Amino acid sequence: MLSDWKVGQVEVLLRKGLVSQREIARRCGVSRGTVRTISLGMRRQRPPSNEGFVPPEENPQRCPGCGGLVKMPCLYCQLRQMSREHMRARTAAKQ
Repeated sequence: MLSDWKVGQVEVLLRKGLVSQREIARRCGVSRGTVRTISLGMRRQRPPSNEGFVPPEENPQRCPGCGGLVKMPCLYCQLRQMSREHMRARTAAKQ
């Protein structure tokens, strides 16, 4: 994945419009396809941070959500909850 600095460098050169995309790719050390993707605004966003993640405890316990014998908090239940919230947000955005 490209660093934000490198993407910014490509964007600055694209905005100036003084050199070709091929030359921008050579100067920045990226592929021409990457420069094209950035110029079209189709570059994928960074994955979400693991801000809400809580590391598990040491002793396995029964999860009240799924009933599995896991190190708490249950990663499966956390991911299921995050998926539900994501789907709710997508549904709300469509309306």
